[in-house]
Amino acid sequence: MASTAGAAGSTAGVTGSAAGAAGSAVIAAGSAATTPATPAPSADSGTAQGDSPDDAGVAPTPDPDAGVGPNGRPLGVSECYSAASSAHAASERHWQVFRGGDLAARGGMIDALSAAASAQPNEQEFALLLGLASLWRVAEPYGAESLDPFLTLETIQTAQRELERAYAMCPSDHRIPAWLGPIKIRMGRMLQDDAMLAEGFAVLEKGIEHYPGFVLFAKLLVYADLPASDPDFANAIEAVRENAVYCGTVASGLSRDPACNNHPRASHNIEGSAVFLGDMYAKAQDRAAALAAYQSAKAVPTWASWDYQDLLEERIATLDARMAAFASASTRDDLEPAWASAIQCSLCHRD
Repeated sequence: MASTAGAAGSTAGVTGSAAGAAGSAVIAAGSAATTPATPAPSADSGTAQGDSPDDAGVAPTPDPDAGVGPNGRPLGVSECYSAASSAHAASERHWQVFRGGDLAARGGMIDALSAAASAQPNEQEFALLLGLASLWRVAEPYGAESLDPFLTLETIQTAQRELERAYAMCPSDHRIPAWLGPIKIRMGRMLQDDAMLAEGFAVLEKGIEHYPGFVLFAKLLVYADLPASDPDFANAIEAVRENAVYCGTVASGLSRDPACNNHPRASHNIEGSAVFLGDMYAKAQDRAAALAAYQSAKAVPTWASWDYQDLLEERIATLDARMAAFASASTRDDLEPAWASAIQCSLCHRD
């Protein structure tokens, strides 16, 4: 049991950061200077650009809003919240604590969500928020939480159980694979459980199929902590390129998908994602793309209110040292990447 708990504790790097930054692909469009991307319609759009005879020999103009629902997400992607669950004190408290980065109040918030989920087991929102709050606890432990491997294991189990319940209650909420898939993948790797590993990748791919702009960020994080020499590390870079296709027109305001923008519940989605992507490119030894990713955060209108400006400036100042550390055979001198940090959720979600 001790070894299982230890393995569970090490999953924070991916599961937590997926919760905090998943889907923030807008940075990829601006930073992947070495890989220009052409925006494409969503896979759910049901439209085919250039099918008309009049379009013969003419490059189609992508319509980024083709197949987009009223919530700005691809058609067929929606949560199943009720007005009562959204107005419930436990839900409102969750967002207040999470967006405020109030770690000291988190335990009480989780207890309130757990009580609400038990009392009303058919409300998807309570299950989902309990799962996400549990991931936050694993990703950004507070006080004695980081010293209790059994609490960590229990918290991961709670996150997995509640996310599975939420997805079962609402099969159209294809954001959930961005959190559930990495939990299963990381646990499968740590426990050498091939079945769990396969299940995790299947969940992740299902999410990407239905909601690439949101779930591809989780794919990046699943591979980002592999050694840069591992052939599978290339999947992290490929996920960024695929995300750039999806969110490639955000800079011109053509996409309304909240996964590609800052929004009320991820008020610094873009700035936080710049740190994740810059770190990934630094690990890949692509200095130009890393610097472009970091610098892109400064162009965002909400940059002035972001709490982590100093962190990003430090990233820029130490970029060469970060790349050199990643390039060495030893990992002991690696500078901590965003996906393993104790603020991996706060980078995007803290107001």
